Amino acid sequence: MNERRSSSRQAEQGFNLVEVIIAIGILAGVLISISSMFVLGGRQVKGGKTMTQATVLAHDLMEEFDSASFTGLYTGLGAAASDTTKTVSSTVSSSPIAAWQTEIERKLENGSASVNILPIGAGTPNFGTADGIKLTVTLSWNELARPQSVAVSTVRF
Repeated sequence: MNERRSSSRQAEQGFNLVEVIIAIGILAGVLISISSMFVLGGRQVKGGKTMTQATVLAHDLMEEFDSASFTGLYTGLGAAASDTTKTVSSTVSSSPIAAWQTEIERKLENGSASVNILPIGAGTPNFGTADGIKLTVTLSWNELARPQSVAVSTVRF
């Protein structure tokens, strides 16, 4: 009967302290790696949201120029018929897109916009002789201490 009790006690013995510490260490490692995935996922979601907001702002800015005539497009941005390119920035107070800067800063950290127009066509055209105009709207900002940007382009004839 003593023999039976002793084998029964050995079968019922629990984990020793070393086994428990190893199990807790493995569990902690797994939990830390899973929690880091949540942090990275959150950053990706925020980055995607910001990129979407920037793209929407760029399209809204692009639509502002949609109603302008061919000549009104480049003259509205301050270019002359003899110019071969023109770039305006939202951070310059006299710029035709300066009114957008408040909205850009509200949605994008350290954000700014620039609009570039370029005459296209045969030879080296200027705006007065161009067959078309390439319009590019670029938004730039900082996210997590890294520069980000999005650009939207179209061609007007």
